[in-house]
Amino acid sequence: MTTEDENHQSIIRTSPRRLAKGMAILVIVMAVGAAIAVPNWTEMVKYPPPVTTIETEPSPAGVSEGEGLPAAEETETPVPAGAMIITILEGSAVQGNPDYEPDAAQVPLNTEVVWENADSVPHTATSGTGPEDANSGQIFDTGIINNGESSAPLELAGAAEGDEIAYYCQVHPFMTSALTVTAANAEGSASAPATGGGGGAEAAGASLAILEGSSVQGNPAYEPDPLTVTAGDTVEVSNQDTVPHTVTSGTGPEDAESGSQFDTSIMDAGATAQVDTASLPAGDYPYYCAVHPYMLGTLKVS
Repeated sequence: MTTEDENHQSIIRTSPRRLAKGMAILVIVMAVGAAIAVPNWTEMVKYPPPVTTIETEPSPAGVSEGEGLPAAEETETPVPAGAMIITILEGSAVQGNPDYEPDAAQVPLNTEVVWENADSVPHTATSGTGPEDANSGQIFDTGIINNGESSAPLELAGAAEGDEIAYYCQVHPFMTSALTVTAANAEGSASAPATGGGGGAEAAGASLAILEGSSVQGNPAYEPDPLTVTAGDTVEVSNQDTVPHTVTSGTGPEDAESGSQFDTSIMDAGATAQVDTASLPAGDYPYYCAVHPYMLGTLKVS
């Protein structure tokens, strides 16, 4: 309804009846919301989004909440020599993106495995096919790995040579991969395919992966990078991308010494090749892909 003031301006007013109707509508909406939320409250609390269940370590005695630990006490568990390192890739939380690298790792029997989280959100590596798997986590479970951190070195409990062990991320169950257990490394053997140690990948026989999607400029190219080996090791190179690549010593096509230390030549998708380091003196050796020269890596020979 409207009335006019002394200047004959229309003023919109409401009637008690219209006010009561508006209040009734508001009450009905709140009642419907409550009717939905209250019966389901227990389920909502019992099954919250996974990320909200991440717990942090309690503050040590003598350190009040909000205070950081002294820098000298903030140490990471060192990666044992010979451990297999698997990277949780940046962007893997987006369904459909590459997630673990290498995606189908071959782990020698009795070798420990470390997962490094290169993404910006927490992840796990948990044995099993998914949350519905009754045996989920029985062989291994990293627990939550926050972004930029690594898991503790894990052994594959009860694994035998030839076993293929599926695993997934509990936070993002669409992230799946598998490990294949191979023959145990023979100590001192020049052909044992292990990675890790010494801050890079160091073993009698090391593995280098050309990553899926590496032909797109700006994407990760080689893994691990840098790769650290001992002189005399044989590096097993695998092309996990869908297009051809090379591993060619040098800084690029313009390098006059390009390919003089090593060169896999063209490797088709899914192909493998070997780089022999027996003739390489200790030092750092840059390398690149002759097909995609923006793909760069470094081989460290000790």
